Amino acid sequence: MNVPRSITFPLAIIALVVGGDALHIMQPALLPFVVALFLSNIFRPLVIWLRKQHVSMWIALLMVVVLVGAVLFGVSMVAISSVHSLVAGMPRYEARWNNTLLPGLERLLDDAPAAVQEQLRTLKWSNMVQVTSVVGIIYAGAGGFVSILSGFGLILLFMLFILEGNGLFERKIRTAYPDRADEINAVIKRIDEKTERYFITVSLMNLVSGGISVAILSAFGLDLALLWGLITFLVCFIPTLGSIFAMALPILVAFLQFDNISTPIALALTLISVQFLWGSVISPRVMGSRLDLSPLLVLICLIFWGWVWGPWGMVLSVPITSMIKIALESIPETKSIAILASHSNQPSQT
Repeated sequence: MNVPRSITFPLAIIALVVGGDALHIMQPALLPFVVALFLSNIFRPLVIWLRKQHVSMWIALLMVVVLVGAVLFGVSMVAISSVHSLVAGMPRYEARWNNTLLPGLERLLDDAPAAVQEQLRTLKWSNMVQVTSVVGIIYAGAGGFVSILSGFGLILLFMLFILEGNGLFERKIRTAYPDRADEINAVIKRIDEKTERYFITVSLMNLVSGGISVAILSAFGLDLALLWGLITFLVCFIPTLGSIFAMALPILVAFLQFDNISTPIALALTLISVQFLWGSVISPRVMGSRLDLSPLLVLICLIFWGWVWGPWGMVLSVPITSMIKIALESIPETKSIAILASHSNQPSQT
């Protein structure tokens, strides 16, 4: 039955909203598997290389676990060191806020309505940040970190099973669909190759961006420079918006740390220039061209998957969209949609 064109678009929007809501409800069960599926693309080349060196599968998987554990250990050490530095720097931040920044805000808003000025007078550091609240934040952060680790344990388990079954799915396709096995496996291979290239490319770019941030912040003498570099590396997996989050906290700390106003302003201008270049110019272009996705589509999908799965959805928005686009390219009836989603005017063939 042919559907009139006048209702095709509304039906598509309704299907998108219903599907997104269903994915949101299924997040606790589905998201760990999806994350593991994409992470396996990062470690698959290592496992394949080890297997070519005649290393047994269980040793190769053990090496993956050790590598992941080493990364988590390094992140934990940076976090613990940063907490100690943050607690040690609290008195300086308090003095700077109460004696300089807050009076400056009060003078700046001297002509503001009385309600605004009343709110300003409640913004004393002792009212906003107390020892009990700091301890509460640290405990909450520790609990959140434990929660992340427990969730990551499930992701790691899924990832190991996916890596262990590498090549098995292709053989199952040949058995289940002997007439179309080559075509289906070719599509799956393209998805794997493009996803792998994406994660490797964006990881290297984020590593460079985080390293540059550490160098800039260290040159200015900012506290917790290593922590801000680590945060930059992590949040820049979120296209475009990640660089904004990477700049906000270091700049705020700079205004709390330094006694003069020129140093924080110079740091902010330098950091904003670098992060704008990486987060808003280079990164979207590289990701768009690597996966042949329209930059506008990247932004729309970032919002959609962020609504569906939160921060994880924002990180995975680009590769998920690329998978959908490759599947659309492989179906003659939907190839025109893939062309509209492309960065170029032709669907990619590699």
